[in-house]
Amino acid sequence: MDEENALLTKLMLQAEVFCAQVEAVSKKDLSLSDMHALNLKINQCRGELVHLQELYETDNLTINDPAVCADFRRLVMSLLWVNFLGRSSIDFKLFRKLVQIESGLPTSS
Repeated sequence: MDEENALLTKLMLQAEVFCAQVEAVSKKDLSLSDMHALNLKINQCRGELVHLQELYETDNLTINDPAVCADFRRLVMSLLWVNFLGRSSIDFKLFRKLVQIESGLPTSS
């Protein structure tokens, strides 16, 4: 695996960590209806991560594939919604993790 494709796997791991941390801190702060909306977006992120993991396992996760880049853009959009819905619980450190994920987002050629 080359360095660029290793970046994709690192972004996937960071996205899962972000979701898990937001989910954990939001459980105590959010109302039940707000938590349901947040969980929906977190599950959308995890669904996209499962899809990307399948691509990784079949050696089809490559930064040169425009479809993979589109999958990552969808993942980041869902992460932004997670951030928005969990904003009352998210501290600077968690927000910074999101910014790091977004800044590492590959772009298609």
